[in-house]
Amino acid sequence: MRSDLSRRRFLGGALALGATATLAACGYQEDTGGSGTSQAWSYTDDRGRKLGGDRPKRIVAQVTAAAALWEFGIRPVGIFGPSKLPNGEKDPLAGPIDLGKVQSLGNVWGEFNYDRYVSLEPDLLISVMYLRDELWYVPAEQAEAVEKAAPTLGVDLAGVSMPDGIEKFRTLAKALGADVNTPRINEAKATFERAGQNFADAAKTVNGKTALLVSATKEGMWAGNAQGFPSSKQMAEAGLTFLEPKAPGDGNYWEQLSWENAGKYRSDIILLDNRHGNLQSEQLKASYPTWRQLPAVRAGNVFAWNPETPFYYEAATEQLDRLGSSLRTV
Repeated sequence: MRSDLSRRRFLGGALALGATATLAACGYQEDTGGSGTSQAWSYTDDRGRKLGGDRPKRIVAQVTAAAALWEFGIRPVGIFGPSKLPNGEKDPLAGPIDLGKVQSLGNVWGEFNYDRYVSLEPDLLISVMYLRDELWYVPAEQAEAVEKAAPTLGVDLAGVSMPDGIEKFRTLAKALGADVNTPRINEAKATFERAGQNFADAAKTVNGKTALLVSATKEGMWAGNAQGFPSSKQMAEAGLTFLEPKAPGDGNYWEQLSWENAGKYRSDIILLDNRHGNLQSEQLKASYPTWRQLPAVRAGNVFAWNPETPFYYEAATEQLDRLGSSLRTV
């Protein structure tokens, strides 16, 4: 999302697409305009690719997708993308995934163990997309080989609100054979919806005040576009007013600011990126004078926020509840 290579950006070229004949041989369908015979599984991904044939059983998924599908009962055999922190603990992005029951193909950007991928004999690879047709965490130089090994499916999350993103995965899980209407899932959804309403009520208590998304490192501060992140887009739709960066780069997600210019956007509230590797509030107050001068910091209105909140009900509910409670203290 930012431009540093370790966290990676929402920016880059589109993945090369294989020839139509190759795609058909790998389990894609050509659009013939008719349904023909019924299929055990049929799905059109967000690139417009039609998949069909036998329902996939051996699925490899990028961590964001794997965590979302896990809640609905889909159990990938392999994952790729951040699942463990440097200290060995589970990355929050992995959410409910049982890491002892899946094979990891890579934990950082640019790391995708193709030989291990093939050894898993995958029926389908699933990844999210933040840019047109780019499968997140599939290295561009390996994309063609990955496409030939098994069909791929892309879930576009660019500019999608959290409820809509979760619903995308619910629909996909159903197509993959999951029962997405169990009492547990329906209760989790209802709890999430109540949390959304409670957050909207909390947002009314700060009417007239502004919030700013911030990510911070030693190299500088980043001001985020609230419409670009599913969790903040939901909060904006619920009534929280955000200051939007005037010159966002990097795929229209972040505007980079030097520490000397940290005061460019002076909001009443800051939602601070709490992902591993980013500076947190106490570190910033101790070492960055321009941070201490910000109105939200002086008022004590800096609250932790995860730009990559996993797309499952429990994680989304927890963040809404926590931030809603924080707004009521402003």
